[in-house]
Amino acid sequence: MQTMTRRELITVLAAAALPLREQTAKPIIRTVLADVNPSEIDGSILIHEHLSLGGTAWGIDRPASKWYDDVDLIASEVAACRPDGVRCIVDMGTSDLGRKIDSLRAIATRSKMHIVSGGGLHAKDDYPPGTRGKTADQIADDFHRLAIAERWGVIGEMGTGTSVPMDADERTAMVAAAKLHLKTGLAIVTHVSDGCTQCAIDQVNLFESAGVSLDRVVIGHLNDIKDQPAVVPMAIAKRGAYVAFDHSGKPDDPRADEYVKTIRTLLDAGLANRICLSADFASERFLRKKGGPGIDMTITNFVPRLRRAGVDEATLRTILVENPRRVLSFVPRA
Repeated sequence: MQTMTRRELITVLAAAALPLREQTAKPIIRTVLADVNPSEIDGSILIHEHLSLGGTAWGIDRPASKWYDDVDLIASEVAACRPDGVRCIVDMGTSDLGRKIDSLRAIATRSKMHIVSGGGLHAKDDYPPGTRGKTADQIADDFHRLAIAERWGVIGEMGTGTSVPMDADERTAMVAAAKLHLKTGLAIVTHVSDGCTQCAIDQVNLFESAGVSLDRVVIGHLNDIKDQPAVVPMAIAKRGAYVAFDHSGKPDDPRADEYVKTIRTLLDAGLANRICLSADFASERFLRKKGGPGIDMTITNFVPRLRRAGVDEATLRTILVENPRRVLSFVPRA
């Protein structure tokens, strides 16, 4: 009988132990301040908002976003969401949107709200210098360095425009996001421009082909689909990805009742566990201080519409708490 050397024995034991560690490791939600047990966040989670925007380090200026520099203002607005049951807000800022990670840390500290940081590339016209021309592996390495430094708790918002097929630079960035997901376990949240249905489907196809389990993907901005608005969200949800109606709650939105009808269609199809809601907050006029509904306008403006349409509290908890909590929960990988 052939015996194993000590080195071979160590190799076999290490290979056997790795799956055991993965099975016994506990999932966490990574906020900008700490890793927390998902059960600690037992309230509404807004999966797609913006708590910091502005100019970029490479010279893109956004004068209309200067009010975001008032961190005390944003912290007070975030704290005002707590009485409405909000316990976590996901900032979908990216470097090319001028998101400032130090601002998020200060907001989280002052508001005592769990803040999760996204990260990635939003719009190809704003990519950092030198991004175009890099390989997906190189961009994934850039993402990984930032994800560690900024404590990303999710990848996104990863944006594509309305070009069909997907623009080559955007495709490279999306593949890089998939690679980062496979390396870290972080979920991916996307931006779909102007209700482009084929763009949404293309995103799903790309991630699936790259080896990403679709239950780790949230396809965003699906409110914006105007032609047969339930068809594509239904198709995506049935494939296992989450569908985000993340333009929900803005005052005087003429299509708000249509969003409710679309969501009811998905609920009637048994897809409550695939729906996420938020508002994509990014305008000063929505601040409570300005007389607006607040950052949590999804809760203050849109959820009451769902209740009036007959959506019960258990289903609302699934949509507002359990679904986004599953998205954010992951077991960190070495």
